[in-house]
Amino acid sequence: MTVSSAAIASAGGERVSLLLGLEPAWPAAHALGPAFTVQGAAGDNLALHHAVSSAQPGEVIVLAVGGEERTAHLGDIIAVAARERGVAGVVLDGAVRDRAQLERVGVPVFHRGTSPKGPGKGGPGALRVPVAIGDVVIAPGDLVCADADGIAVVGAADTEDVLAAARALEEREDEIVAALGRGETTDAIYELKAL
Repeated sequence: MTVSSAAIASAGGERVSLLLGLEPAWPAAHALGPAFTVQGAAGDNLALHHAVSSAQPGEVIVLAVGGEERTAHLGDIIAVAARERGVAGVVLDGAVRDRAQLERVGVPVFHRGTSPKGPGKGGPGALRVPVAIGDVVIAPGDLVCADADGIAVVGAADTEDVLAAARALEEREDEIVAALGRGETTDAIYELKAL
């Protein structure tokens, strides 16, 4: 059963950090899994290539490149390589290219902008180290849930509890939708006070 970033953010409260300002390569993209963190260099994707080669199936690669948007750090070839390794998704605070092909490849990608310019492959970089994207620090193994609403990050120690609470919340919301379909109102369902 999948879970949404909104459910995780709502159910997890202060245990959830939000990565804002990144967009999905296509609207229905959804990634959920433990973070494989990568510190890359702006305009370079050597570290990303090494991450894809050593990622475990189900991991979400989180690449920090300082928000570099003038150079693409990921394109369709590296996305295909990620798909073949079973990578659950890629989150990067930099640009991508070949965006029109990424949905067909099928690996969910979340990024900051696009650029036709290709990257260098000189490094430096580091794998499985804490990385910062904006004001959020992501550690290896943290839970990452990314979709069209945004990206929610949960510390590894809180993952089980937050996932359970998020799944319970989504079940409750399914019940609410069913009640609305029967003609009930949100005022009654939520027991809202009168104006």
